[in-house]
Amino acid sequence: MPGSPVRALPDEPNVALRATSDGDGQEVVLAFPYDGHLVAAVRTLPGRRFDWDRREWSAPADGWVAAKLAEILRFRPELTRTREFDEWLAATEQHWIGHVRTARHDGRGWFALDTLAGRPSEALREGAIELEGRWLVPLTQGAAEALLELRDPRLSLGARRCLEALEHGEQPPAARLILTRGVAGERFTLETFWDPEIQAAFEQLPGAAANEIKLDAWIVDQLDAFIAMHEVEVAPPAAAAIAVLAREHRAAVKAVASSRATHAEPLPEVAARLGGELAPFQWVAVRYALEQRRTFLADEQGLGKTVEALAALEADGAFPAIVICPASMKLTWSREAARWLPHRSQVVLSGREPGPVGDADITILNYDIVQARLAGLVASGPRALVADESHYCKNPQAKRTKAVRRLADAVPSDGLRLALTGTPVLNHADELIAQLRVIGRLGEFGSGASFSRQFEGELSEERLHWHLRRHCFVRRLKSEVLPQLPAKRQVVVPVSLNNEPEYRLAEDDVIEWLRSQPLDLKELDAKIAAALRAQRLAQLTTLQRLAARGKLAAALVWIHDFLASGEALVVFARHVEVQEAVIERFPEALHLLGEDSVGARQRAIEEFQSPDGPQLIVCATRVAAQGITLTRASNVCFLELEWTPAIHDQAEDRCHRIGQRDAVTAWYLLAADTIDETMARLIKRKREIVDAVTDGRELPDGGLIDGVVRELREGKPFRHLHAVAGDSDTDAALAGGAEKRWRKTSR
Repeated sequence: MPGSPVRALPDEPNVALRATSDGDGQEVVLAFPYDGHLVAAVRTLPGRRFDWDRREWSAPADGWVAAKLAEILRFRPELTRTREFDEWLAATEQHWIGHVRTARHDGRGWFALDTLAGRPSEALREGAIELEGRWLVPLTQGAAEALLELRDPRLSLGARRCLEALEHGEQPPAARLILTRGVAGERFTLETFWDPEIQAAFEQLPGAAANEIKLDAWIVDQLDAFIAMHEVEVAPPAAAAIAVLAREHRAAVKAVASSRATHAEPLPEVAARLGGELAPFQWVAVRYALEQRRTFLADEQGLGKTVEALAALEADGAFPAIVICPASMKLTWSREAARWLPHRSQVVLSGREPGPVGDADITILNYDIVQARLAGLVASGPRALVADESHYCKNPQAKRTKAVRRLADAVPSDGLRLALTGTPVLNHADELIAQLRVIGRLGEFGSGASFSRQFEGELSEERLHWHLRRHCFVRRLKSEVLPQLPAKRQVVVPVSLNNEPEYRLAEDDVIEWLRSQPLDLKELDAKIAAALRAQRLAQLTTLQRLAARGKLAAALVWIHDFLASGEALVVFARHVEVQEAVIERFPEALHLLGEDSVGARQRAIEEFQSPDGPQLIVCATRVAAQGITLTRASNVCFLELEWTPAIHDQAEDRCHRIGQRDAVTAWYLLAADTIDETMARLIKRKREIVDAVTDGRELPDGGLIDGVVRELREGKPFRHLHAVAGDSDTDAALAGGAEKRWRKTSR
């Protein structure tokens, strides 16, 4: 209590009753010399306030204030009161004061009275039970009338609902499901009357939160079961909405099943024109594409989506067709088209020169030149568009995404629009929005904004997966259609750093810098946040490069030892310095690097795939993680980690695909006690989120870079690995000097 002491007016009682300033009621007024204990007691009065000008407290003259004041006056009898106040207090003490709630007891509902002062009236006690200090009053018309006569009842929401029902001559249900509408759209809302167990059960429904659940055909079966089990009353508008969702669900069941099918008969006339034989599961994708017209072909990496798309084009006669793919995959598409559709003409576009694109049946080009070539492509009158690795179109603001969308719009409404990707989501489900626009399917999900609202909250990934399959998503896993394909496993190989002091000093500096910033950049101006985010990535990349430099000698020794086994090996690395160091140490190795031409890359692939080809191929992760086959090797080694987990999956699947006869092992060489370990754990978590959308499972989300930042700031890096013991001098000798030269040139 700040300031000067509170003083009562001369010759005035400490407690009095007076009319409120508006004249509509009365209030209790308290004035007394300052007393800390008394002030604390007065502060417990409901609705109390202090007038600094008059130096007095006031509170509404109701039963709740009376009950509290009576308790205060019992302990402070020296406080003087007016006769009017005493009469008012005596009158209020004759009435029951307390909370009116609802409860379930003996299988039915009751009003539950928790007493603060007084005793319930005779009308309320009729048929009531006194149990564990509270009165249970039956839900009857008489009890409702008695409660309505109370002066100051504190009614819970359930009690108010029961009173309203009884006033209308209805028996209150345990709970009622209603339909509500708001800014975020329609919701089913559970109104609990007297059974809290029903509310708890409702909260267990997938996607339920705050007594609400989104209208979604995916949930209708579980919602029906909940209603039946708990005998929930359903309001007519909600019942009508459930009936609509039930019809949608029944219609969707067949579509979802067809998107999971693993066997279909060939189309004889089409099969006769193909340059090879499709597997039964691939004919499923062809038939699905012909029926849905605009869809994802999203089979797991290595199951032949290219062949499925070419067969679908042939089955539909959808020519001329345009195939857009990453630059590194143009030659692959050309070769596959020549093999499977030898009677169809094709042209592979390069360069950004605008102009006609010719009249070939199949036009193949990379994403980077679509905008420059757009006019000619549109003028060719395409009947089909194939967007391979469609996640290249995940950013709606990117120029290439906008160009691909305009090209897609040039395809007739009855044409084919096929998005091919084994990983349609690299990080967040919102990445699907732009891809859905490309294939003309966003309308089934509303707008981009409504898509984001619809698939937020609990189990959003599982719901999204179901809806994708319902409309435009065929996906099968290798384990489902190729049980004979050996399994894939991932093995972490901890290696030691030989630049430990340098790395620790840099790590301490980065942690100190990160702790000087807000953890959540959303609190900052957008431009400032973007700049800081870029700086964070640069700082973390510096740590990655230091870890890569420190583990290089051990990594080169590991590769040397592995090659002694005689088995083929695919090595992926992120930074050019690492790639060059490996090639310098193993000069006979083949390579697929950013500086290699498309032709050189294809020759390297063919040479590696030959039975007597070189044992080792070194790949830039971003260059060789997609669209190629390296099944001669069953071992893949990662020297560095990427920020996007799907890239690792794609890279592993260069070996783990049709044609592989051995179990594939992905070896991850991680520097112990470094950023490598933190990234590895968070990448694993992120990989599970991506799988939740593509394969229909639910797991929590979180940004990978933000996750690394958080763990470094909090001083709890992921450290459970123990570095493999080694002799640094021996490592350096076996590394052949490549590691030393990199250390020298990197300083």
